Amino acid sequence: MDSRAVVRADAIFEAGLGSVLALGAVTGALGSSDFPGPAGSAVVAVVGVILLLLGAVLWRGPVGVAALAAGNALTAILALVWLAAGSGFSTAGAAVVVAAAIGLACLATAQVATLRA
Repeated sequence: MDSRAVVRADAIFEAGLGSVLALGAVTGALGSSDFPGPAGSAVVAVVGVILLLLGAVLWRGPVGVAALAAGNALTAILALVWLAAGSGFSTAGAAVVVAAAIGLACLATAQVATLRA
């Protein structure tokens, strides 16, 4: 996979995760009972919208793959630390965090691989 394709894959992932969070917050499927405070429904919705915007930026613009890989790796680690250290995750909330961390780690790995190619 070339660097453009891996950035586009990242854009799709961010937009998908953003959609899950935003729609989950709006419909009540995800909210304050799924994540530890202060991650209430409004915070979940705002993070979802930010991820949708990030997906659009990644899709349209030139992005440094090395910086993107580092950001994805760091975010995956922080998500798992949050999950391990925090209490108050529902099963759905924990599943979203784990899925996001796995997705971000896979993207970071693919991005690093394109830098070595």
